[in-house]
Amino acid sequence: MLITLTRISDTMTPDLHRRFRLVKDKRPIHAAMGMAVISLAKRAFNDPSLRPTPWKAKKDGTASRLRDTGTLAKSPRIALASQTGVTVGSDRLYAAIHQLGGKTPPRIIRPVKGKALKIPGIGFRKKVNHPGSDIPARPYFPFDATGRPTAKALEAIGRVVRLKLR
Repeated sequence: MLITLTRISDTMTPDLHRRFRLVKDKRPIHAAMGMAVISLAKRAFNDPSLRPTPWKAKKDGTASRLRDTGTLAKSPRIALASQTGVTVGSDRLYAAIHQLGGKTPPRIIRPVKGKALKIPGIGFRKKVNHPGSDIPARPYFPFDATGRPTAKALEAIGRVVRLKLR
C-alpha cells in the first residue's frame, strides 16, 4: 500500500510557498514531510485520537488493537522522496486491507505442519473450506478514504515545512 503526497500548498502561507519554490533540492523537505506522516501512522496504533476514523470494536465488544506481533505497526516507511513529492506506505501485504477494509476471497485451509487441523469443539479435519472474511477498515495512516491528509497530518506537515524553510 502506497500513498503519495504531492500537494502541500494547503499547509503553507503565501510567503512560505514562495520560499519553498525557491528551494533547489526539495527532497529533504519532502522526506521530512514523509517522516511526519509515518510518525502519526505509527502512533495511531496506540492513540485513537490520531486515527482518521474510529476503529470498529471486536465481536466481544472490546477495543480493536490491530496488533498481533507488532509488524504492521512498525512497517510504515518512506518508499520514495523526490523533487515532486513523497510516497509513504507499508511493505506488509495486508496493510491495504486494514487501512481501507474489504473482503478476502473464499479459500481452502490445509495443515502446514501436521496431517490434520485441530478445530476446537469440532475435532480434526484434513482441510477446511473458509468462506472469506469481511475486514472492517481500520485506518492508521492519516489519510481519509479518498487519500486526502487529515487535519492532524496537514498540521504536522505544515510544522515540518515551516521548520525546514527557516
